[in-house]
Amino acid sequence: MEFTYQGRRYPVMIERKRVKNINLHVRTDGSIYVSAAPHVPERVILEFIEKNAERIAPASDRIREKRQKQALSDGTQVPWLGKPLTIRYSPRPCPTVREGDVLTVFARTPGEAEYAFIQWRNAECVALFRELNKETCEAFRAAGYQVPYARIEIKDMTSRWGSCTAKSGRISMNIRLMQYPLGSIRGVFFHEYTHFLHQNHSAAFYAVLRRLYPDYDRYDALLRST
Repeated sequence: MEFTYQGRRYPVMIERKRVKNINLHVRTDGSIYVSAAPHVPERVILEFIEKNAERIAPASDRIREKRQKQALSDGTQVPWLGKPLTIRYSPRPCPTVREGDVLTVFARTPGEAEYAFIQWRNAECVALFRELNKETCEAFRAAGYQVPYARIEIKDMTSRWGSCTAKSGRISMNIRLMQYPLGSIRGVFFHEYTHFLHQNHSAAFYAVLRRLYPDYDRYDALLRST
């Protein structure tokens, strides 16, 4: 679905969930996110978006301005697995390559550099999360716990690092975790896998989590400090 306002088109993503009201916000990519109960008709959601149209454009403009300020110029440092990674431009076409703490991209503008970095980041994230998913599942099964081999969904989330849907065997992971140390990312995997056993944050939940991942509290503190 798309929404057009003042000549600008905005992609609309609707998530059906158990909420009392229709909720709307503009995401970091400029799209409109709406959450609504399953019984709410799509036309009612569209009417709600139209009623709130005046605040959509300014929010989108603020996001665009913020992204421009954060553009990846030659020499920009970005957090990567807990350490600074320096972006360097290559004037000639080349694959994006990381050598130590330097990432070389083919780019002539900050926009091109950002695109190259995001493509590289996404591929690296998929590979790492697959590896950690396998490692975590094997650790739980080796300890005698019957857990599924989770299906991983990678999302750009603003309010949580991960989530687990135990019934469907699915875990959602935040791509922003790639900024943090490997131990912190591993901690989120162990946290979400523990939800296959306990769908709460009870003492029993943390007993399992800390037994299987003794460094959990130390690495979780890094995530909580930001």
